Amino acid sequence: MAKGLIKIGFIIIAGIGFMVSNGCQPEIIEDPDGEIILENNQGVIIFNFKLPENRVPVDKVHRIDLSIAEDSYSLYSGYFIKSANVSDVKSSYSFVLDAGEYYYQAGITCECLGDTCLWDGYPGGQWGTKWTSGKIQIIKGEKIIKDLTFNN
Repeated sequence: MAKGLIKIGFIIIAGIGFMVSNGCQPEIIEDPDGEIILENNQGVIIFNFKLPENRVPVDKVHRIDLSIAEDSYSLYSGYFIKSANVSDVKSSYSFVLDAGEYYYQAGITCECLGDTCLWDGYPGGQWGTKWTSGKIQIIKGEKIIKDLTFNN
């Protein structure tokens, strides 16, 4: 009789463990690059990082930075919690973050010779950098899309 109770107790504990582990599975959000698995309090930010088409040919403008920080002080001090390995080939970047408020920055540079970069608003001309930054709000279980724009 005691062995039977132990066996039943073991089955009940195993069943509860199975239900708890499956009941806490992360949510899944679809992304253009594939699916992203989210934990309980996370959301997704997708940055569309298109290069501007102005006086400078697009092949002479390069992405150099896309970073996220917890607050503005950390952003301007370079204490990032996430940074993308940006490239001239890829134009969309996604980050999975806990729900809350964050700050981002993105940078591009120009490689043209002469004054072409200067005329297009790149400080200092060749290899000058344009920056954009702002604040984003991550909401639990949601996907947010942010289009990055650079002003002169």
